[in-house]
Amino acid sequence: MTPEREQPEPDHLSFEEVISLAIDIMFKDGNHVPTVFMETSNSIVVGRIPDMPPTHGERVELMHFLGQTSAESGKVDQLHQVFMVSEGWMSEPSENKLSDIRPSEDPNRKEVLIISAIHVKEQKKRLEVLEILRDSNQQVIGLKEFLPGEEKKDEKIEIPLLDAFVQGFQMAFRAKFS
Repeated sequence: MTPEREQPEPDHLSFEEVISLAIDIMFKDGNHVPTVFMETSNSIVVGRIPDMPPTHGERVELMHFLGQTSAESGKVDQLHQVFMVSEGWMSEPSENKLSDIRPSEDPNRKEVLIISAIHVKEQKKRLEVLEILRDSNQQVIGLKEFLPGEEKKDEKIEIPLLDAFVQGFQMAFRAKFS
């Protein structure tokens, strides 16, 4: 992951701004390369991850490594917030479905845009999942909320990729000062 943009004096980056930017990119490009936004005490850094590994475990390892590398680089100071935008597949729960079917293999899967965030100091997590609607030519024609509000409550949100990123960052950041 290489930084695309750094702002020397960061403004507060809101979850809603990241959602709006992600939606704009989906309509403009028709896809969204996995992207990490870091709000630090000295900058806002945006990095794209063009080659995301195929398995969940490899993705977690990569995000841990990217967090660690970001802290070790010296370009990123104290991490305040981290956001991630990516596309994926989701399946809706059903009584007839086998629980071991991966969403990418489910014939009734939904293509989704996933926007997640962690406010590091407060340990507050946020998640927005939008179903990507396409026409017969595969052009994005809309996005609609995929998860109802009750399922997005903070205490139930699991964001393993961002958790791994933050853990890698904090581990390397502490090591620099010990």
